Amino acid sequence: MTVVKPITMGDMQRRRSLIRRWTLGGILFGSLFPAAGWMLAGGGHSFDEISAGHAAQSVLWIVDLAPIVLGIAGRLIGIEYSNVDAALRATDEKVKERTAELSAANTQLENLMRSKDQFVATVSHEVRNPLTVVLGFADELRDALWAQGDMEYGELAELIGDQSREINNIIEDLLVAARAEVGTMTIVPELIDLGSEVRTVVRGCVCAKDVRDSIALDMEASPVQADPSRVRQIIRNLLTNAIRYGGESISVVVRSGSGQSTVCVCDNGPGIPEKERETVFQAYQQGHTDTPVSGSVGLGLNVSRQLARLMGGDLTYRYEQGVSTFALSLPSAEPASEQFAPAVGALSA
Repeated sequence: MTVVKPITMGDMQRRRSLIRRWTLGGILFGSLFPAAGWMLAGGGHSFDEISAGHAAQSVLWIVDLAPIVLGIAGRLIGIEYSNVDAALRATDEKVKERTAELSAANTQLENLMRSKDQFVATVSHEVRNPLTVVLGFADELRDALWAQGDMEYGELAELIGDQSREINNIIEDLLVAARAEVGTMTIVPELIDLGSEVRTVVRGCVCAKDVRDSIALDMEASPVQADPSRVRQIIRNLLTNAIRYGGESISVVVRSGSGQSTVCVCDNGPGIPEKERETVFQAYQQGHTDTPVSGSVGLGLNVSRQLARLMGGDLTYRYEQGVSTFALSLPSAEPASEQFAPAVGALSA
């Protein structure tokens, strides 16, 4: 609650001075009227002449009252002016106090947000370490059970591994978002081929085997200078988005030209409404609010665009002729060797 400052002795003196000035001004101004009237009516300054003038023109008595009337008016104006001045000063004090309160509140909010982001980053990092161990053990257990011919328990171990990967992916997005907020996100670029990264992501995609095998790949050699782990994170998020919300037909197209290499993840789903095609890239937003999916926190597209721009590229969306396309573009790089060979067709199991 804002507390109005009490009127000080200086304020009182200032108000009295204002009232005195207005009163004196009114009296002095009013004195001009009888003086002028006496001179015009009597033609002189003696008492007899003035009396004779007043007897001949009684309206001069009204003129004589002008100093008193204007003095009173000046006093009233001075009082009102001082009241307005006091109100303005009080309002100014309120504005200053409120501004100070808002500034303090904003500073506190910024500190809380920074603490929150640091907490999320720390917790995400700490949770990811044991989760990585769980994921590794799940894969080892699955391989051992399958080697022994125990398919049922092997599938259960695979399910544990898939769910662990899903949690790890969510934690990775949270970690990137938190690090980006506090300005500690780092990119370690190296020469990579987008086609190879796409194959790696599709091969490890957390989805049904028939869905994974149906993803069509159309790729050409596309060397870029980028952080491979962050590129895979972006492609993984785009594929997950297509599998959750897109149609039955999903394809990944990789092209290079005009100084840019592009990964396009396409599907024949209903697409994102036009008014939401930019807001979908905001944190905790989903473009398909009518079909919410469990496990989605609305960070994938947001962190993917941030990562793309940190690497000098961008992530955009378009919907044309019944096809949704998320396009990741990155600056092309010159290949160091012939390791980048075109790869076209569907992914082999």
